[in-house]
Amino acid sequence: MELENILENLGLSEKEAKTYLALLELGTSTIKPIATTAGIKRTAIYYFIDKLVAMGLITQSEINNRMHYTASSPDRLFEIQQERTNKLKEHLPELQALFNINPIKPRITYFEGPEQMKNILWEEIGCTKETLYIWPNKDTLSMVGGPDFLKIIDQKRIKKGIWVKAIRFKNRDIVFDNSASGAKFLRELRYDPVEYPFAMGMSIYDSGKVAFFSSKKEGFAVLIESKELEELMRVFFNLLWEKSKPAKRGEG
Repeated sequence: MELENILENLGLSEKEAKTYLALLELGTSTIKPIATTAGIKRTAIYYFIDKLVAMGLITQSEINNRMHYTASSPDRLFEIQQERTNKLKEHLPELQALFNINPIKPRITYFEGPEQMKNILWEEIGCTKETLYIWPNKDTLSMVGGPDFLKIIDQKRIKKGIWVKAIRFKNRDIVFDNSASGAKFLRELRYDPVEYPFAMGMSIYDSGKVAFFSSKKEGFAVLIESKELEELMRVFFNLLWEKSKPAKRGEG
C-alpha cells in the first residue's frame, strides 16, 4: 500500500504505519477496532500504539474506565520530519569535524558571515589532545558564535579532555564562561606583551587543520586541512607563546 510505504520511509515500522492508518480511518476508537482494522493481534498492538503515542502521532484518553485513542493530524508527520532535519543540521558540524578525508591532499573550506563562521569552533571536538588559539578581540569572538556558543563547545571539549592554549591581549581581552586559565577548564592562557595589532584570529588543531577568522569588517573564515601548514603555524604560535606572559590561575 502506497501510504504505508510513505510512512515507512518516514521512519515508522510496517505495523506502526498500519496502526496509525487504521486510527486515521476510525477517528477515535478503543483497542479492539484498531487491531481489527490494522490486521494486528490485539495483544501485540499495544506496543505499536505506545510508540506512536511517544511520537505524538496518537493521543489517548480514559472514558468510562476504557482507554480511547485518537490519531493526530497528519501535519504531525511533517513536524517530526522537520525536527529530525533540524537535529541533523544542528550536529552536522560535529560530523564534519570527524570526517576522514585524504590526509595527503590539502582541503580548503570558506565560510562567510557569523552563522557559517561559527562552524569552525566545532573543529575543537575533532582534536585528540589540544587546540591552539590566538584571540585578537571581542569582535572576532562574536564572528564565531560569541560567548554562549563557545560555552557549548567548551563543555563538549572539556568532556573529551581536550586542552586549549590561548594567546589573548590584555587590553582587548575576552572574558566569558569557562574562559579562565587553569585545569578546571582545561585552558592554559597567556597574554601577549607586545599587543600586536592582529585583526584576525587563528586556531590550530592537532587533527592537521588551521583556521583563520576575521573581524566583522571582512566577515569571513578559512579552514585549511594541511598537516604541513599546521606544523608551520604551530612554530609561529610557539614563538609568540614564548614571548607572552602566563596568566595567573583563575585569571581570564
